[in-house]
Amino acid sequence: MPFTRMPPVFEDRTRDACVVVPGIMGSVLEDVATGRPLWGVDLAMLTNPLTGRGLLDALHADQREREADADTARRAPLTRIRATALLARPWWLPVLEGLDPYSDLLKSVTGVVLAPEAVAPFPYDWRLAVSYNGALLARAARAHLTRWREQVAAAPGWAAAGRVRPRLVFVAHSMGGLVVRAALEQDPELAADTRTVITVGTPFLGSAKSVLAFNLVTPQAKPSWLQRSVQAISATLPGLHDLLPGYRCLDLGRDVERLTGADVARFGGDADLAARSLAEHARYRRDGFALPGHRAIAGESQPTVQTLEEQQQAPGVAVAAGRHHAFDIDDELELVRDPATGIPARRNTYGDGTVHTPSACIGTEAVTYVYGQHGTLMRHDEVLRQIRRIALERPQGVHLGADGTGPGLQTPHLGGTLGQPLTLTVTGLESPAGVTLSVHSATTGRPGHPLTLRRDEDRTDGALSARFTADAPDLYRVVLDTGRHAPLTQLVLVTEPDA
Repeated sequence: MPFTRMPPVFEDRTRDACVVVPGIMGSVLEDVATGRPLWGVDLAMLTNPLTGRGLLDALHADQREREADADTARRAPLTRIRATALLARPWWLPVLEGLDPYSDLLKSVTGVVLAPEAVAPFPYDWRLAVSYNGALLARAARAHLTRWREQVAAAPGWAAAGRVRPRLVFVAHSMGGLVVRAALEQDPELAADTRTVITVGTPFLGSAKSVLAFNLVTPQAKPSWLQRSVQAISATLPGLHDLLPGYRCLDLGRDVERLTGADVARFGGDADLAARSLAEHARYRRDGFALPGHRAIAGESQPTVQTLEEQQQAPGVAVAAGRHHAFDIDDELELVRDPATGIPARRNTYGDGTVHTPSACIGTEAVTYVYGQHGTLMRHDEVLRQIRRIALERPQGVHLGADGTGPGLQTPHLGGTLGQPLTLTVTGLESPAGVTLSVHSATTGRPGHPLTLRRDEDRTDGALSARFTADAPDLYRVVLDTGRHAPLTQLVLVTEPDA
């Protein structure tokens, strides 16, 4: 008999399962014994020393947590602190700066799968080693894929849409991309069941900015209690050490060297944790590991620390100063030098404010560039659009960064103090005409007034700047709208002066 009914028309959805892996600071943490939230719930832990000191002290990694690796995760997972959810409110730390919640990302990904159950967030204790969290992710992703395959097989309507067996799509931000790489390297069968890995701002080569968290105690760092607490915690965290740059980043003037464990210890980190991380970098340089279907999204044009210079803050006290340039390497992996002077060639490669561009692009030629700050990329409209396209197996969009030059936003990476003006800097624009820079509360949504951008006479790069003085301690969102690009945003914390 001829078919006379209308054929079924299915919504444009992927049959695959999706796992969302946040970056450093991106998971809510709580004390297992008491159920007390330790991270990501109450912003008072960053603004009130009476509340904050105790909670921050609890985040120090003890000896077992410092030593935990993939074998620990498989044999006897740690039980002192647990990750309960992805970050659901804006957050901030000195140096690492602002981080937006992942709710927009989860909503965006849920819109392109067959059912909400296909999406699994993977919160993890970002304080711990990448290898440890990679082993936990491998187990969780396998269980999620198995459940989803059973659900798809049991739904007749979904079966009619096609009989391709569901696979995995990973969406990872920042450190999350390193955790995914560790999981798939440890579990080759899981890698074979993975269709694509989407990384957003992942520091595959490390981030020079991570070193700055180890030497926060500087005269301009206010409030000093928060800086001291964060510095003390940082020196104990394997996860932060796993973000150390593995490339040649220590600028010696006429030469440039890779960091050693002793260098990191001089800057306030832990020599043993650093040596373990840097050995992993060396192993990846030697052996490599290709992420299946890897698509990278990288922020560009933002002022970004790319190399470090050692300075003596006081007799016997070394600090790392961040520099906004990298070094060119030739095809034989040697430094490119000026033939007349022998001085290494320095070049500003920019990045997303935290991860310089080459670090976010390594391992794949399928790269999409956006103008965006690291911690706010997961709310960036273009980033979310690209993630949806890749999840649906669409061709990638155009190079959103065009020629690599565009608007950049820079805020004080140590935050601000109530009553003192903050300098907000905009780079990459010839004129402030048609450009809006505004600041509003990230916690209450209370709007602020547009700021006036002027040419910064203290800068030689033609940057524009504006001054902002907060009227209350709060976490503020700075928004740069050029009218031609997706708005750029960054978060900055303003606290009470030291008592």
